[in-house]
Amino acid sequence: MPHPPHSEKREGSRVLEAFLRSYTGAQRAEGVQNHREYGHYPAANEARERVQYEVDAAKRAIEELNAFYQNVATQWATPESRVLGHVVLSPPINAGEGYTEDWAIIEIDTSKVDASNFEGNAIDLGTRISSYNLTRMMNPKPPHDHPFEYPFDRLVRLEGTIPDEEMRHPTVLDKNNEPCLMVLKRGNTTGLTVGRANNVFSYARNDYAETSKEWAILPFDSKSHAFSKTGDSGSVIVDGLGRIGGLLTGGSSAKPSEDINITYATPISFLLKRMQENGLRELNVNPVSFDDQPLV
Repeated sequence: MPHPPHSEKREGSRVLEAFLRSYTGAQRAEGVQNHREYGHYPAANEARERVQYEVDAAKRAIEELNAFYQNVATQWATPESRVLGHVVLSPPINAGEGYTEDWAIIEIDTSKVDASNFEGNAIDLGTRISSYNLTRMMNPKPPHDHPFEYPFDRLVRLEGTIPDEEMRHPTVLDKNNEPCLMVLKRGNTTGLTVGRANNVFSYARNDYAETSKEWAILPFDSKSHAFSKTGDSGSVIVDGLGRIGGLLTGGSSAKPSEDINITYATPISFLLKRMQENGLRELNVNPVSFDDQPLV
């Protein structure tokens, strides 16, 4: 019997090799499937569980978003329905008694807020600064008298005020053993930022040649961005315990084109004093329910 040509031999070999490869691949795929089914691939099971968790979380988020949309569409559709309160007191802006006086009292319409889940005033830390970095920035030399603990729900609840004595004589030391008071704020323009409160109050002059005394806040360090920018005015400045230090009023820079390198704030003690002098006798900066007559 004559031998087939060499070309046919080579072609037959390639077909056989392709068949064997496909058969082996199918066997391997079946083996992997069996391993997955019977739990012999822990990594695969973990990956599947992780993806399933993300899918379930996405489904829950969609349900919550749909519920939120329905609430907005039915309860907050018109501009009138989105009015949360009214200004009841707003003194003229001036440099009374040396400090910048730029504040207002807003009475909240309690019918517009669900009192059952109101937990008081708080600052949302967001996700731009990681919990590790924020804890490191707020605790320059741990441990110390006022350690900052990152809240599990990312909300720093406002509790109490920073005493004037502590503003001028901080009890916390930085890595160079220098007294420092680390503070943070969440502003409309710059979001969450961390800074160092200066224990020496500054004097500033505005465009109307008025001189005022200010609580000065410096950036976290020479490499960090500005503590505040235009549009952040009115932000509350607090320490790591959530104690209110003051309200942001402005800032200054070496050149108009540069970022603000010094932020100015009015101490909360002065603001509370002025509110009382304007007839507000029962002040509460830490409301936890609407029965506490919240101050905003």
